[in-house]
Amino acid sequence: MAGLDTRIVLIGLPTIAESLRTDLETLLWVTQGYQIAITIGLLFLGRFTDIFGRVKLYIVGFAIFTVGSGLCVIAQSGQQLIIFRIIQGFGGAILILNSAALITDSTPSQELGFALGVNQIGFTAGAVLGLTVGGVLIDTTGWRAIFVLNVPIGIFGSLWARHRLREVAKTQPHSSFDYRGLALFTTSLTILLIAISLDTMDVIEIATSAMLYLSSLILFALFLYFEPRTAEPLLDMRLFKIRLFSLGNVSQLFYSLGFGALSLILILYFQLIRGYNALTAGLLFLPLDVAFIAIGPISGRLSDRYGTRPFATLGMAIGSIGFIASALLMSATTPLVLVEFILVVIGLGLGLFSSPNISSVMGAVPPPQRGVASAIRATVFNAGNVVSIGLVAYIITTAVPYQIVSGIITGGYTSLSSSDATGFVTGMGRAFVVSAALTLAGMIASSLRGPEKKDNR
Repeated sequence: MAGLDTRIVLIGLPTIAESLRTDLETLLWVTQGYQIAITIGLLFLGRFTDIFGRVKLYIVGFAIFTVGSGLCVIAQSGQQLIIFRIIQGFGGAILILNSAALITDSTPSQELGFALGVNQIGFTAGAVLGLTVGGVLIDTTGWRAIFVLNVPIGIFGSLWARHRLREVAKTQPHSSFDYRGLALFTTSLTILLIAISLDTMDVIEIATSAMLYLSSLILFALFLYFEPRTAEPLLDMRLFKIRLFSLGNVSQLFYSLGFGALSLILILYFQLIRGYNALTAGLLFLPLDVAFIAIGPISGRLSDRYGTRPFATLGMAIGSIGFIASALLMSATTPLVLVEFILVVIGLGLGLFSSPNISSVMGAVPPPQRGVASAIRATVFNAGNVVSIGLVAYIITTAVPYQIVSGIITGGYTSLSSSDATGFVTGMGRAFVVSAALTLAGMIASSLRGPEKKDNR
């Protein structure tokens, strides 16, 4: 469900805007608000799971997500829908961070990569359904159906989790909570993500933007100053002394910076440059997801046997090759078969990297801190995704006027002039070059991680 709702709304934004009589720029916050809520909620929720238990919070997350979905069904304005999506996002944050921690707690280290690969299939399959089932539902029954879909699944999931899941992690019920760290980190990250989103949409003055970035930086510096001096910090900085954990997260950051905006830029390419409708554009993106789903468990199984480093590193290398091919070969006239082949290559790289890297990060951390560790990994991933969209938008402005790029991203353009289309393809190629460089940096970071430790249960 959390994977499905990262994409399902993208296809429906024009329909929702027309139904609620609001502009697409406002409704972009329906997607951004959901993503930001997930990102800012992860770290402090991860600390809560270490204190109070993962299963309890996982069930609560299912319930919050389901309630948020139900509220989205009855939204009467764009502003209401944004608020309800933020509620949904907090529930999604709990589901995302707890799934990896629960699996790590209950899976032997020699099977962890495979188990996390299966988990990744669940998330990616949801994202695939978001692009396909979402389009069908919107065309046949209206946009509210995409949220109705979550309600029965959420009710069943909440009840089933309560009935079947058992807490195996040792909780820390008498630990204190670092409210100062929570306030500093959450405020810093919120300001940063909002500033990036406003910049991308070109609705903020340069001076205001600079002030927001500076405020975020100061608050984060204060967070880093106080955390090592706090008895029971929100984020235990000693985790970053674990090489597998720290370099795994560095690799994850480069991964999300490189790949984060990929789905958006390719769907825009299929719609604005190739002339396909939204549903067809979503279907043309499927080969990447199918390749990811196919290789994920295989990569996980092999990494369990031979170690995570070679497969995570190889995945980044293949992804970089895919980006270089995209930069060199993808244009308005590239044969569709070749475009789809390139997407398969990128998907294989993503799938090879993902589950071994998560296994490396989560398996290196002591059991009592896996909630926070999972939250850090997911926060790095989601923050990188948000930054990636702003980065790609900036790169494309080197070839297309900023106002047009902002209009493309916010849905204000359904077609482009020939000169702007040429400029978009040029900017897209430059973005692919940058993504290739980021992925290569991630490959280097991945190759420098140390060997796996023995199971520390």
